[in-house]
Amino acid sequence: MSQDHPISSPTPASSADGGLALARGATPDQRAATAGSLDHLRPPSGRPQELLPGHRLVRVTGGDDWLKAEAFVYEMYVKIGYTDPSPRHRVEELAHYADRSIFNVVMDEDGNVVGTIRNIYGRYDDLPVNQFDRTDHADPDPVCELSSLVVDPTQRSTGVIEHLYRAGWRDAWRSGSSALVALIDDWLFDVFRETYRLPFRRIGIGQHYMGSEPVPVALPLVAPAYLDHVRENPHFWAWILEGILPSEVNDWSLPIVLVDPELERRPGGVDEGVAPPERFPIGPDLTR
Repeated sequence: MSQDHPISSPTPASSADGGLALARGATPDQRAATAGSLDHLRPPSGRPQELLPGHRLVRVTGGDDWLKAEAFVYEMYVKIGYTDPSPRHRVEELAHYADRSIFNVVMDEDGNVVGTIRNIYGRYDDLPVNQFDRTDHADPDPVCELSSLVVDPTQRSTGVIEHLYRAGWRDAWRSGSSALVALIDDWLFDVFRETYRLPFRRIGIGQHYMGSEPVPVALPLVAPAYLDHVRENPHFWAWILEGILPSEVNDWSLPIVLVDPELERRPGGVDEGVAPPERFPIGPDLTR
């Protein structure tokens, strides 16, 4: 699930006190867009690995950890040619979205950043993804753009990517956004669909952007969209539900699945993002 590209990498309709988003039904456009199931050529992913012992996932909204997260993304992007050097050690193309963003970050036992994902909340037309021609308008505003999914190359295949994805997904849902949107390469879109069995769909036309050729995609944040996923990759869905509060499973009307243990579980790192944030960057009217 790796994409060292701004999988730009949603604006909240939650209240400023951080209350849970209420359950919502799929719109008719969303139901039509996610109908049906694919004939898959790959086996499903199953349950991801636990974070390594000593790793912890934290939500970052400012301070020194924000600067560390920005610098981590910047250094990777400069190295692979996705952005130009900046004296501020940040990705300038994304800097002006700071007031409507949060990071989720995995850190090691020494406090070093080993992986990031960024949620940018807002109307579709106000997000980086709007630079691409949109052909699918099924998901109403507000939406959440996932960006800056970056993992230290030495930490791949250690569960970091999946834990970051789950953190971005749950904080998007908590915000009241109708969908996740992102800019990703075709190969990663295929992985999401074929291996993870997630109901991503293309919503626009790809083009050159920050050193790559991504396409705009969306993942609905409405419970009915996940029914095929639950049937086809139940161990992954069971793990997703472990990362949110039981009250959220109920409030969002999410399907519940019972599975036999797939693997013996070993002690791992800590996910500190299970509890919701106190507030999101932008209120229900999508303004400060």
